[in-house]
Amino acid sequence: MPTTIPLASQEVRWFFEGPASSHQPLKQWHETVAPLPKRGEVGPPQWKGRLDGQPDTYLLVPGSDDMGIKWREGELQVKGRVSSIGTLVFGGRHQGKVERWMKWSYANTPRSYQEIFAGKSGSGLVTVSVRKTRALRKVRLDTLTGKSEEVDAKTVIDRGLGFELSDLEVAGKAYCSLAFEAFPDDSGLHAAFTQTVDAFTDGLTAVNLAAADSRSYPAWLGGIVLK
Repeated sequence: MPTTIPLASQEVRWFFEGPASSHQPLKQWHETVAPLPKRGEVGPPQWKGRLDGQPDTYLLVPGSDDMGIKWREGELQVKGRVSSIGTLVFGGRHQGKVERWMKWSYANTPRSYQEIFAGKSGSGLVTVSVRKTRALRKVRLDTLTGKSEEVDAKTVIDRGLGFELSDLEVAGKAYCSLAFEAFPDDSGLHAAFTQTVDAFTDGLTAVNLAAADSRSYPAWLGGIVLK
């Protein structure tokens, strides 16, 4: 049985070669852009890795970009794309592919499943480890009033948006990603999502976020590992 209630999200992501430190205009913008009012003390984003420095291990499904299956911190997580909204324009010039996803998490997974992600099953299935460090900013969304406000990244919210810049390492090669992920995905979320992404990206003039760089984790990993 799932250990959490399925999480519905709406998101847009971009991936780039090299760490965030090699994309200084992007990194500086992520750290300093401030289009929304802030609730309480909100400091600059802090870079944090996964627990114990453990990587996420993905099980790749050849020919599929709509299913993400991974082992993270002792849990099996399955994330499936519900629908593709299409390529939208943000901030008047940036293009990104917006998708709706649903995620389930499972604990107490049988050892035979764990062995797949540890590369010990002998099944021939393709897995890949991804080390991640991210700097997260968080926005609380009120879809009834249309009000959005940035809160401290440690704040627990039941409706909101994560705005993150991540360093990624796959097979010893460095990448980075920029993402906006809003939840829960319901009838009132899309307008708030697009308005918030517009507000942040409107101030990004030194970098072009292109549709060619925008994709999901399954699509990105499949492109660099299974190509």
